[in-house]
Amino acid sequence: MGGKYEKDPTNVEESVDVLTYGFDLGVKLVDVAELYGEGLSEEIVGRAIKGRRREDIYIISKVWKDNLRQSDVRKAVEGSLKRLGTDYIDLYLVHSPNPEIPLRETMEAMEGLVEDGLVKRIGVSNFSVPLVEEARSYLKDTTLYANQIEYNFSVRSPEKDVLPFSKKEGMHIIAHRPFSKGKFFTESMEVFRLLSQKYQKTPAQIVLNWIMEKGITVIPKAGSKEHLKENFGSIGWSLSPEDVKLLDTSPF
Repeated sequence: MGGKYEKDPTNVEESVDVLTYGFDLGVKLVDVAELYGEGLSEEIVGRAIKGRRREDIYIISKVWKDNLRQSDVRKAVEGSLKRLGTDYIDLYLVHSPNPEIPLRETMEAMEGLVEDGLVKRIGVSNFSVPLVEEARSYLKDTTLYANQIEYNFSVRSPEKDVLPFSKKEGMHIIAHRPFSKGKFFTESMEVFRLLSQKYQKTPAQIVLNWIMEKGITVIPKAGSKEHLKENFGSIGWSLSPEDVKLLDTSPF
């Protein structure tokens, strides 16, 4: 979930309207964090889901790296739940590693949230393979469900280790910044011109589908109804294996 509120809080109403439109369109997943807009993103989601069946919306939120002490993790999730207006979060992530706080303490606190029913699943964000392995070693009865990482045409390094490891271990990958700030693809590039014509899709839709064809969940931002509708158009069809390979090997 993205919105202009992140830079201009006066656009909260617009963000609620865009997100409501997305849910009406069929969007099922929303990604927020206590950090985004100092919790404002969660308040926006809370307003947009009001009156809807909670089980129809999958909410991801995150605890910021400054709040990874055991008592702080609990306070953070309670704050998020209050802002979201719900009694559970579907997937709760450690937003970023913090070498100043023992990872054991954080993961034991995260597992406690699952045990108490405050969150359904837990995961991490921006964790290397060694850190993922360490985090998992501190869990007794809970699975580390997902790792949210940056992955796009500009950032391909996860292909070397994080993606193969996650596939082998059955861990979900969630890709943020799929457009790499929108600077690397355009219809003027021959490969996108050809694929846009072939599939009758925009370059943005092709990029998102390319990531999803790898079995990765993608969370693009959408600051307007038009962007949200365009993002939604990336599902319900598939690039051919040959075209996925073509994009894999194209120079960007």
